[in-house]
Amino acid sequence: MMADPITGVVARPDLWANFIWPAYGLTLAGLIGLLIWAFWSMHSAEKKAEEARRK
Repeated sequence: MMADPITGVVARPDLWANFIWPAYGLTLAGLIGLLIWAFWSMHSAEKKAEEARRK
């Protein structure tokens, strides 16, 4: 009787966790970076608009 080779890999939670937690970390770091970039871009655009309004 042959064992299913996929069952042994999928049933090991440590392999799944070794992929999921770094993926969550990478996603969170990317989200924080995107939010900082968007805030900085918005701030500089508002500053340019205010300078253009004063001229």
